[in-house]
Amino acid sequence: MIRLPRQTLLLAAILLAGCQQEMAEQPAYRPLEASAFFPDERSARPLPPGTVPRGPLQAASALHTGRSESTSGGGNAPANMVNEYVKVVPYALTNKVLHRGQERYEIFCAVCHGLEGKGDGKIVERGYTRPPNYVIDLSRGFEHKGVRIPLRDVPIGYIFEVITKGYGAMSDYESQVPPSDRWAIAAYVRALQISQHLRLSDLPEDIGTEIRSRLEKLEASAPGKERPGVPEALAPGGTR
Repeated sequence: MIRLPRQTLLLAAILLAGCQQEMAEQPAYRPLEASAFFPDERSARPLPPGTVPRGPLQAASALHTGRSESTSGGGNAPANMVNEYVKVVPYALTNKVLHRGQERYEIFCAVCHGLEGKGDGKIVERGYTRPPNYVIDLSRGFEHKGVRIPLRDVPIGYIFEVITKGYGAMSDYESQVPPSDRWAIAAYVRALQISQHLRLSDLPEDIGTEIRSRLEKLEASAPGKERPGVPEALAPGGTR
């Protein structure tokens, strides 16, 4: 067994003590921390001319924001709030887009909102905040601004914006879901709403007439019962 001199062991201990990595004291600035190095005392430096952005394009267009580019001021304030958002998907809506929206919805949204958009997803079963029902609940975002409007009636651009930026307990999905998929999800959410609150007035005239005729025959075949009349809405939620 080799025995090292006492002086060697002492020197090794001193060297090891000097090798500590003080990672907590790096010469780096915290966000927006003041700096004595630059004349303007800002550690966050302005971007040099010609800087090329990284990541997805952040264009101020309806495709990326969900907001209308031709909103005019004045007039009815609540109506203006609704008109701030686009009312249609800004590209061709096909069955393929809807199927893509359903797929993305079931991956990212159903865990909280439920497969039918009733706010009864698995995360809610475990005690977390319950999201609103897409069909019967009011929009919390519009209500916060003083406008009472059911979620089923909000412009589709608003749904896109909430997916993008989040709202309340819901986090944003801008980084996880590209704009085209966010629009596909918004379109599928609208399809869920329509499927659960379809109005006769929204149907083509010939189909609406046929359904009214069938409902009247059903009422006539039940003698002795009160006849409430033909309902305007064919699904939960009542009439507008």
